[in-house]
Amino acid sequence: MDRAYWEDVWREEELGFHQTQVNRHLQRFWPRLGLSPEARVLVPLCGKSLDMSWLLSEGHDVIGVDYSQRAQEEFLAARPGPVRFSEQGELKLAYQGALLFVAGDVFHLRQEMLHSVDALYDRAALVALPAAARQNYTLFLAQCLKPGAQILLITRQAPEERQTPPFNITDREVERLYASNFRIEKLHRNEREDGVIEEVFLLRRKDPETYGRLPGDACEARYASA
Repeated sequence: MDRAYWEDVWREEELGFHQTQVNRHLQRFWPRLGLSPEARVLVPLCGKSLDMSWLLSEGHDVIGVDYSQRAQEEFLAARPGPVRFSEQGELKLAYQGALLFVAGDVFHLRQEMLHSVDALYDRAALVALPAAARQNYTLFLAQCLKPGAQILLITRQAPEERQTPPFNITDREVERLYASNFRIEKLHRNEREDGVIEEVFLLRRKDPETYGRLPGDACEARYASA
């Protein structure tokens, strides 16, 4: 699912993934991270999620990233306050108070920005990626997040597998993708009336000094000259 796919989704307004309320699992389990209010939070493939407004209301600096510039425009238009725009290569950056909304590819974020992140909230990123892309995504996070950085991950499993996002992610898949570089704790499992199973995980980046440095340190190599 590349940028063209997501631009088409927004152009056709196929926004079934957009929730009209703050995610209840976020509100319930976010305190488990024990973050200070000034902690910086990354929300990949954020769309125009109200979850970002909730995180901002908790006092956090929030970096939202989405392929679609329309998502950026619509989210900012719904919030009061002036906006300052800039560009970094193909990325279009919009600053509004404690929010930085980046329209572009999360893989193109600068190294120093990612190393400043204390936590990541993932309700819509992993489930949006086809199987072939998930390993690259999770390795990218392991390479770029500092030791101790945390991830609140929400996954889903529908009775029937979809050919388009959101995809089914099992707890075995979470283990396969993250266990080498993150401590994993399952916080919650819920089966909805429609048969969809939602699971909530808390991940913590292991210390490379203890668990082994990732080959190539690709994050540093990729962004040192960006």
